[in-house]
Amino acid sequence: MKSDSKTYRFFFGRRGDTWLPTVVMMLILVPISIVALYFDGREHNAIASNPVFTKAVVSKVHSFAASSTHNNYLFNADSMQYSGDFVATGLAVGDSIGVVYQKDNPENNMTVFEYYDGPSYGSVAIFVIAAIVLAIYRWRKINRKYNDRCPELDGSGRCMIYRTDKGYIFVTVYHVTASLPIKFLPGSCGNGEFENTLMEIFHASLHGKYVELKNSELIKAMKQRSWRQLYQHSTGVLLKHDSRTLEILPTRKATDGKGFDWDYDRALSFDIDGASWKDIITSTRKFLEYHETDR
Repeated sequence: MKSDSKTYRFFFGRRGDTWLPTVVMMLILVPISIVALYFDGREHNAIASNPVFTKAVVSKVHSFAASSTHNNYLFNADSMQYSGDFVATGLAVGDSIGVVYQKDNPENNMTVFEYYDGPSYGSVAIFVIAAIVLAIYRWRKINRKYNDRCPELDGSGRCMIYRTDKGYIFVTVYHVTASLPIKFLPGSCGNGEFENTLMEIFHASLHGKYVELKNSELIKAMKQRSWRQLYQHSTGVLLKHDSRTLEILPTRKATDGKGFDWDYDRALSFDIDGASWKDIITSTRKFLEYHETDR
């Protein structure tokens, strides 16, 4: 099972978590509780079919929590001594309590309180329903998150995106140098098209063959008349990622008016393992629309 799969996340939580999620621990306890309830019901029914009531003496008291105490008791039946145990507070060794046992099998016994309370069908049913409801909620929450999560990205990829009045220009960046392939999308494209194109460029940045281009060749491949025209009539962002984080680095008009400067103050960083892909795309497109009315 992959550590980044939905199933793994449901049962084991995030990578590096040392404890199982609470709902998973509850699900593990569900069959245990049902089996325990089944045998408890069998024992109760066997006693109820032929009960004998008698007195028992508390023989040991074990405190294992502030509000719970485990008690052992002894009683005699048919000239034999039998034992039992129960959980209750406020008792001491030597106290007398009422017990009931199965006439033909005194080893099957319980206190009269447990006998009249009966098996805990209601409590177990509530626990099982709660576990199932929480499990469904957790699965749906994880499923929604994975449908919107950032795709798994390995290595280090880079993509420079420009927004002009005609649409988006996606440029592959190899380390620090821009080159082919170059992709184009209309400004009205959907987030799905935007995502697919970005992933193509990331893949090319990692696995593509670098082609050295002169600046004049690159701007021509981008279908722009000049770099000056591009800088004057566009916005730009650089997206870069490693296996853990994805960073969006926007640009701003250079102070000398001849290009772009990096706008580090507005840069955003996303944890790939928990990031929302929708948030990444939305933030990227918002940066590209920044200052659009000021041009």
